[in-house]
Amino acid sequence: LAVTGVQTCALPISEAVDSVLVREGDRVAAGRVLIKLDREGPTSNLRQAESVFRNAEKYYNKMKVLFEQGAVSESQHDAAETDYQVARASYEAARQLVEVQSPISGTVTSVNVRRGDFLQQGQVMATVAATDRLRVRFEVKTSDMNLVQLGDTVRVVSETVREVLPGVVTAVAQSANPVSRAFEVEALVVNSGTESGTPFRPGMFVRVQLVMQRLENVVGVPQSAVIALASGSAVYVVDDGIAFRRMVTLGAEAGRRVVIEQGLQPGDTVVTLGQSYLDDSTAVRVTDVEKGA
Repeated sequence: LAVTGVQTCALPISEAVDSVLVREGDRVAAGRVLIKLDREGPTSNLRQAESVFRNAEKYYNKMKVLFEQGAVSESQHDAAETDYQVARASYEAARQLVEVQSPISGTVTSVNVRRGDFLQQGQVMATVAATDRLRVRFEVKTSDMNLVQLGDTVRVVSETVREVLPGVVTAVAQSANPVSRAFEVEALVVNSGTESGTPFRPGMFVRVQLVMQRLENVVGVPQSAVIALASGSAVYVVDDGIAFRRMVTLGAEAGRRVVIEQGLQPGDTVVTLGQSYLDDSTAVRVTDVEKGA
C-alpha cells in the first residue's frame, strides 16, 4: 500500500527546535502547528517583525479615529492602513517560519527532530500523509491481462486487519515487469468510513481479490468430486441408488469449486467423498456427511 498524498515539512530557516507538538501516528488538520522553533533565534526575525507590526497597528488605529473625526486627510489614513497591512503580512510570514504547520490534513508518519536540535535550512522535520485514500499495487499474470480493465472493482484484505475495503482499478501497466513477466496494476482504496477509522497503513502488505470473470447460470461441483483418469476428467453421478461414472469437460475454477462445461445437468447428485473407491454402476447409499448421517 502507498499513500496518495505525502507532504514533508522542511525547515525554512536555520534555527533550534523549541518544542515538538505531535507524535508519529497523530491525525492532524491542515494548518496545525507541528513544531515550534526558537522565537529568539538570529534568523527568525520574529521579534523585530512583531514590534513593527504592533507599532503599525497602534498608529493605524489612531489615524482611523482621527480620520473619522475629520482631523486627518484620506491619504494619511490610507498610508497608515497600507503600512499596517504590510507589517501584519511580514509578521505572519515570520511567525510561520518558527511555527511549522501541516500543509495538508492527514496522519503524521514520521518526526525527525527533537527539542534542542539545531537544524539546517531545508532539513526535513516531519512527514504528513493523507491516509484516507491509499494506492495498492499488485501484479497480474500475462494470461489474465485481458480480464483486467480500468474501473474494475477489487477487494483488499489483510491478515492483521478485520475490515475488507473496496477499491477501483485506476491504472494498468502497458508493459510487463522484465523480472516477473507480470503486469503491474494499481487500484485506489478508500481507507475511511470504518469502525476503526483508517485501518490500513502505508507500506502494509495486503491481499487483493480481483473479479477476473463473472460466471452465471453454470454448473459447478467441488474440486474434490472430480477424479482424473487417463481418458480425461470424470465424476460419479448417483441415480436411483447407482453411481454412474460420467466424463466431464472442466471449465473455470472458482475458489474450491470447478465449473463443468459439459457432462452434467442442474440437479444431478454428485459423489463428493469416497469416489476413488467406486466403479461404474456401483450401488451406493447417499448420506449427508455434514449432518453425520
